[in-house]
Amino acid sequence: MADEIARRSPSPPQPPLASLHSQPQPFAKDPRLQPPTRSRIRQQKLKYTFVGYIIVLIFLAITQVIGVLFFKEGFLLSRNVLPNISTCEEQADCMAPRFDKAIFLVIDALRFDFVIPIPDSDEYYHNNFPILYDLANSKSDNAVLLKFMADPPTTTLQRLKGLTTGSLPTFIDAGSNFDGDAIDEDNWLLQLHKINKTIAFMGDDTWKALFSEYIHPDLHFPYDSLNVWDLHTVDNGVIEHMYPLITKENCTKWDLLVGHFLGVDHVGHRYGPRHYSMKEKLNQMNDVIKHVIDNLEDNTLLVVIGDHGMDSTGNHGGDSPDELESTLFLYSKNKKFLKKEKSHYDTSNLGKNYRSVNQIDLVPTMSLLLGLPIPYNNLGFPIDEAFGSMKELSTASQKTIDQIKKFRRDTPSLSDSLLEEYDSYNSNYDTFSASKKHFAELIEQAKLYQYLSLEQCKGLWATFDLRFIGIGLGILFLSLTFMITYSRSIPAVRVLTMSFEFIGSVIAMSIMGLVLSFSIFIVLKPGDFTLNICLSIGVALGMVIGFWAPIMDRFSVGFLWHQTIDFFLYNFNSWSFMGIVFVIFHCLIFASNSYVVWEDKMVLYFLLTFGGTCIYACYTNSKLLPKAKILALLHAITFTICTRVASMINLCREEQRPYCTPTFTTTWWSVLLLHLVAYLLPACIKSFYDLSDSYHSAAPLWVGTGLKFLLFMNAVYWTFEYVGSNEYFSKINLFIGASLLTSFKLAIARLVLFISLVLANFSWSRGPLCVKLELSNSAGNITDIDDTDEDESSDSEAPNSKTATILGYGNVYGSSYFLLVLNFAVAIMLATRPVGTLSLSLLIVQILSLLEILDVLAIRKNLITPIVFGLLGYQHFFSTGHQATLQSIQWDFGFMTTETIVFPFTHLNIFLNTIGPFFIPALAIPLITIWKIVPSSKPITLLSQIITNITTLITYHLFTGLSSLLFAAHFRRHLMVWKIFAPRFMLSGILIISLNVFLIFVTLWFGTGRILSQINRIFGK
Repeated sequence: MADEIARRSPSPPQPPLASLHSQPQPFAKDPRLQPPTRSRIRQQKLKYTFVGYIIVLIFLAITQVIGVLFFKEGFLLSRNVLPNISTCEEQADCMAPRFDKAIFLVIDALRFDFVIPIPDSDEYYHNNFPILYDLANSKSDNAVLLKFMADPPTTTLQRLKGLTTGSLPTFIDAGSNFDGDAIDEDNWLLQLHKINKTIAFMGDDTWKALFSEYIHPDLHFPYDSLNVWDLHTVDNGVIEHMYPLITKENCTKWDLLVGHFLGVDHVGHRYGPRHYSMKEKLNQMNDVIKHVIDNLEDNTLLVVIGDHGMDSTGNHGGDSPDELESTLFLYSKNKKFLKKEKSHYDTSNLGKNYRSVNQIDLVPTMSLLLGLPIPYNNLGFPIDEAFGSMKELSTASQKTIDQIKKFRRDTPSLSDSLLEEYDSYNSNYDTFSASKKHFAELIEQAKLYQYLSLEQCKGLWATFDLRFIGIGLGILFLSLTFMITYSRSIPAVRVLTMSFEFIGSVIAMSIMGLVLSFSIFIVLKPGDFTLNICLSIGVALGMVIGFWAPIMDRFSVGFLWHQTIDFFLYNFNSWSFMGIVFVIFHCLIFASNSYVVWEDKMVLYFLLTFGGTCIYACYTNSKLLPKAKILALLHAITFTICTRVASMINLCREEQRPYCTPTFTTTWWSVLLLHLVAYLLPACIKSFYDLSDSYHSAAPLWVGTGLKFLLFMNAVYWTFEYVGSNEYFSKINLFIGASLLTSFKLAIARLVLFISLVLANFSWSRGPLCVKLELSNSAGNITDIDDTDEDESSDSEAPNSKTATILGYGNVYGSSYFLLVLNFAVAIMLATRPVGTLSLSLLIVQILSLLEILDVLAIRKNLITPIVFGLLGYQHFFSTGHQATLQSIQWDFGFMTTETIVFPFTHLNIFLNTIGPFFIPALAIPLITIWKIVPSSKPITLLSQIITNITTLITYHLFTGLSSLLFAAHFRRHLMVWKIFAPRFMLSGILIISLNVFLIFVTLWFGTGRILSQINRIFGK
């Protein structure tokens, strides 16, 4: 076949054209009737080699996952909860209740400045919820308004735990915010339930997960809490069920009524606090409080709180002041509270002069006001203003200190450290408790004891297990050493790993490790090491020994060392040096919290350095013809400009301000640019395909039709979203209807996601290549292979000979494989905001320009190339509105395709949104090897080079991940550990796990395996 068909390639010289009409047509032969050929034998070898690589990489991935999980187990420990339940007898009888009933209203994310007057402010979140402040001023004897300080992490589930138990959550508890379990420690709702009080609830279904056994089943009305795009369902449901229950006819049905509103929080998550919907929600909450107060009975306490605040983007989870400062309001119609000083209500400086109390202080306050024992694990102190006199407050203080003393007594690490302070307070209380003039002194001394105890507990709230941390770091280090050897250092090692000897060794040693670890667990029963932990250690160590045993058996240590040095020096040049420098500096930034904060700028510096170097290399390359040099320079300049433009899209961390201005917002111009991208990006991709004459067959269908259609539908989706959320289109929204608009958006999102992830990938795996067979005769007439029979008969009668040319032959691998990259890119573009889609569009152009640069500069096999692909993933992670912080996770994208939580679609959307920018370069990594090359007669060699780049990318992420974990462990007592180092190591752990899975099963198994197999079958010699 190679003698009958001329293949046209962008690389000169072209082979001579051959005559077709006098030769037998090989297309007519049935391969099933032919004897085994060299091509079929090569296909079988390729298949076996491919499976061998998959198995080895899976073993390596399992080892890395075990290492990450061990480190997590040692670093992010849940706190130990004492199972004790308080009783009145243990606390020398409870205080007499001040109130018979309570209405407990939670307005999620009610930041403190939302409820106080802010002069001359035109923000939607200011001056639209005045009733709390007005009552606190006009009825100061009956109303209390305080700043309510949350403890980080500022996520709803953790705040509810603190508000009911009085304890401090650990950082790892934030991970259970969307999978909360029932509270298993003492809390004041449990205490109400113990004395047969009736609890009614309506609102956020997080309460259902935590307190369902205490809530009366007939008065339980939970609503889905996580659909942040739904602003009204939960709030309207609370109002619908609460209003009838607070009437005089029904108020005897309950003793505690809990209502949890979510509208304010959802507006923040979806639009941010500066959206006009925030004004509507705050006005609605103002009306709700007014209605409740109008129907409030004399013996009922009204408590209105916010569980946390929100930052300027509407998110929460961290520890910035805007996230920590929430609201506490107490009101009673006839019970008086302690007087407040006027300075507490100074309206200047956004409420900074208001008195603040900790959220856990509400726990002893509620318990004592309702005549309940204080929960056993409480660490808070009664709120001064909630009591009617200094004598009551002094008594409440004494009972709280006794409870804290009992808690400390039963906690080994706390028992005796504050004994002297407690004895001093206890002695003074016994002596002066009956004297009115000493009440203030006793209260202050009690506060000092509670403060010292709380600070000590905060220092112990995360107890690190250095054993598990060390095991995790050790496993990851051993995995890294083998990955370095496997990826680049010694080619002979890779040949060995394809043998059954190597795979058998890994499997055998893993099984042996399982057996030994199980035996050790049964015989020794090692303390904190559970069976799962022992088995995990056994498997990990077994795999490591299984990796190295056959290698050390085959090669001596000296030989390995010399081969490693020789291979490294042979491939070492200035580009490799640059790659090594990038890796070293990226690893070292984790040694400083300031550099971690500015990691996005560091990544930008690396990429711009590479881009500038490429421009210089292309300009000084004397081997290039003038036309080729100009084209190469254009590619290098395009890559550099796209890198710089993408960096202008950012979401600032709190620590970056005021030196950073966020630009990651949805505006009319960003939506308009989406429509332009729907036409410009396909045209740009077509121009790259035209460089290698590859825009044929599948390419026009995928790029010219499919990509353009899906990008246009994405633009339509965001147009609907912008119209539905913009104040200027409110009349149009009323005319269309919110439900109809939501239905349109759901239909579009589901259609795009289904086509891009399912239909397009299935079609790609079965579809044609981006080539075209063109027939021509000696007269110069060109016809297609699909010409009619009439054309063929006329040709056979003519004396002219026919020749054939394969258009796109010179990039047959790359042009076809890149269509798979586009499939996933479209799905990821759907799961990000408009400016994020613009960033990912620039990423596509960057990748194509980079591939052309690698071809011109002949640095395909260099260390720098996969590292740059890894850096591109980081850059577009930041430019799609992400940072290594909890609050930057865009949870709202879980509801693009569903109205409720539906596994796996809700989770898939969030995953694509968060990790998707890393997936696109990871999926494009084989293009380093297969872009602009003709079909190879050695597909196994091609596969080996692709494996080199894949494992180098994994090694790069393993280097940065291990460095992040190592410095997080080193700075575990650093002031910024939970704000900076812990979230960054969590990102590294997620990347190590997810990229291993994606590279093995999508990039290698689904993508590379199919393209190499298909082209080897068609063009194999």
